[in-house]
Amino acid sequence: MAPWNSTPSTEGGAETRDSFNGATMTSPKSSTPDRDKVTSQPLDSLADSLEACRDDPALFNTAFIRRPPYWSRQVELCRSIVQYRTTVAYSGNMVGKDYWIAGIIIWWLLTRPDSLCIITGPSQTVLGSVTFKEIRRCLEGAVLPFGGKVTSGIKASPAKVEVMPGWHCLGFSTTSVERSSGQHAKHLLAVVEEASGVEDFVFDAIDSLGYERLVCIGNPLHCQGRFVDLIHQAARDRADNVPPRLAVNAIQIPSTESPDADKERSEFGLADRTWLESMYRKYGRRSLWVGSHIDARIPDVDAEQLIPPRWLDWHRSQTRSIVPQGHPIESTRCIACDLAEGVGRDSSCIIARDDWGLLEVELGAGMGLPEAAASVARLARKWRIDHGRISYDKLGVGRNFPNHLARHGITTAVPFAGEGRPQDTTSFPNLRSECGWKLRNRLDATHLEYEPRDRGTGLRGLPQPPFYFCPGAYYGRLVDELRPLTYSLVGKTTKLLPKDDWSTALGHSPDVADALIQSMIHGGIGPTVRPPSCDLPTGPNVTFDNITVSLQNMGA
Repeated sequence: MAPWNSTPSTEGGAETRDSFNGATMTSPKSSTPDRDKVTSQPLDSLADSLEACRDDPALFNTAFIRRPPYWSRQVELCRSIVQYRTTVAYSGNMVGKDYWIAGIIIWWLLTRPDSLCIITGPSQTVLGSVTFKEIRRCLEGAVLPFGGKVTSGIKASPAKVEVMPGWHCLGFSTTSVERSSGQHAKHLLAVVEEASGVEDFVFDAIDSLGYERLVCIGNPLHCQGRFVDLIHQAARDRADNVPPRLAVNAIQIPSTESPDADKERSEFGLADRTWLESMYRKYGRRSLWVGSHIDARIPDVDAEQLIPPRWLDWHRSQTRSIVPQGHPIESTRCIACDLAEGVGRDSSCIIARDDWGLLEVELGAGMGLPEAAASVARLARKWRIDHGRISYDKLGVGRNFPNHLARHGITTAVPFAGEGRPQDTTSFPNLRSECGWKLRNRLDATHLEYEPRDRGTGLRGLPQPPFYFCPGAYYGRLVDELRPLTYSLVGKTTKLLPKDDWSTALGHSPDVADALIQSMIHGGIGPTVRPPSCDLPTGPNVTFDNITVSLQNMGA
């Protein structure tokens, strides 16, 4: 039975009184074949039309809520929710997850009288500002005005779509989903968004509802957990020929399969070439972030080594070109100073570098603040480094360091706090993680940088040139310090291993690696001037595949 029982409509969009929550409905003229199929009939036959859509969410999407058709993988999800008790969608970003979820919720409610939908997400604000915003859009464009109630506040708890009392959708954050206890219905749809990060107690609360259908959707951020267990369960269910009414069906949807992946811009907000290339440049093609948020791959581990030693060894094997004084690369020179606390095996480390690599490194366990300031001044004079491109640890003993620098005429040095605010707050939780990621991209020789083509318009992608390491005993310590440094995905951000955990693993402070990471606060993630000689391909037709082949010795 459909949620309304109407008298015949009049043509041209005339109003018709309806018993659906006392609404006054308008049947506008159709502009699509699907709408023609529905609205060309009297309103009392719409109940039959809704019944025809009961097992066809894709038809409901175009005929009743008048939205652009689902693309192929969304249609596959539609078939799955009709056939299987549990549908798991592990996907990349920008594949239309929220668009599909909103349509499915409305389809479930309006094709199943007295039905119930429970949806849970990472926060009440996200549910209100994303999921329920999309639901409101669905209802605003529906073939008949919705006479029920929809919460409008983005922090309303629970968020609610009510057809009639007891016939509704409730949205709870994962921290308050226990409040859904006691909600039962013959037709109950449960939806878990951002499911990879959802804890077991949330799934336990969902299981207690006795749902008819369950949809879990999100990026595969972790190597284990209930979300990953369900993906593996789907493979076992297929192998054991478990009937669909009991089975789990898992569908992988990489962002690269977006129908607009080859377009420069997507008019529907789906993954397009511009977005994909910008994410590859920002995170690196081989990063955990790209694996989870674009390729939709379940990670082998929750944390991955930030900089593999083979990258360092490959760069160290390269020979730096000699350039004349006044070369443009000199403008990229900078100094980073990591100050020791004066205990244990800690040392102060001062690095002078440019965008092509390290120029000089001073490392000393007995270097106090006066000696460190003197070394900074000496390196600044020797390498002609602007004082505004000198940085130092401002916490701990570094609080007094500006006074020592001032004695050498250095008053514009940049204070650095690793836990400080990053430039890109949407991608990194702190400045240290952001600088560490810049270092990773600079040392990943397959990470492309872009420059104008010699002829014509547009940009060409070039691999990172070598990052040279000057001779010195520091290098062995640098390799050892970077070896245990990992990064992981925390929500949608990339975070380095906490400094305390890193120091514990080493048995001392990672002074050289810390100074190198700190130096990334100066300038961008790659050089603006390429070395005169480079063993990597630099022609206009460079592709990622070519780069991979050329870097076999690096382990790319």
